[in-house]
Amino acid sequence: MSLEQISLERIKEIEQEREQTQSDPEFQSWMTQLNIGRLCINRDGIVKANQMMEEWKMNSLNKTH
Repeated sequence: MSLEQISLERIKEIEQEREQTQSDPEFQSWMTQLNIGRLCINRDGIVKANQMMEEWKMNSLNKTH
């Protein structure tokens, strides 16, 4: 058995564990109590957009003076 196959098998096990956890009523109650959603946001795009806006503002300020 190759390392790649072991990794794929472990990934499948983790996915099954995740499904079991998420279907557990106690887990669902905990998520509700803490107001935790399932959605995970990758902020990389937001950070990059903010950086670009700051650069644009600085360039605009430099051109007007």
